[in-house]
Amino acid sequence: MKPNFSWACTNIDNLKKKYNLDKYIVLFPFCSAHLQIKKWPYYNELIELIKKKYNDKFKIVVAPGPSEINDAKDIDAISLLDGEKILDISQLSSLIKESSFVIANDTGPAHMAAHLNAKGLTLFGKHTTAFKVSIERENFKAVQVDDLNKLSATKVFERLSSSIS
Repeated sequence: MKPNFSWACTNIDNLKKKYNLDKYIVLFPFCSAHLQIKKWPYYNELIELIKKKYNDKFKIVVAPGPSEINDAKDIDAISLLDGEKILDISQLSSLIKESSFVIANDTGPAHMAAHLNAKGLTLFGKHTTAFKVSIERENFKAVQVDDLNKLSATKVFERLSSSIS
């Protein structure tokens, strides 16, 4: 029961060159409009902590979906698009697989990251459990809390720092 989603990857060298991506952390701060309970509210605070500790070692990027492009402007990260279009599933797969780390709400890209053997964390509130959806893998772990609003950026940063070093 260890799916491997690597077959979905494609070459994204042009995209990485356009955005000057070498080492980067991908954030997935969005969720379905009808599932706002899954949304962790402290991504910008986390970004501040990352930049403070790592300076320019990692670029911080988001890959918004079609309904998230405007919301991405509120996140202090590079919003990756392919021209004017969102990344397709193969580009998104490669972006995740080639990243240094992924932090995501419980969304499709989090599950992709788990099955691409990406290093990262997914953030779970009370809507379900990480165990129930079988998301944890060797490199991809979950943080499970009762209330995502009470999960501090510092706690998430500590988990990122201990995994990325």
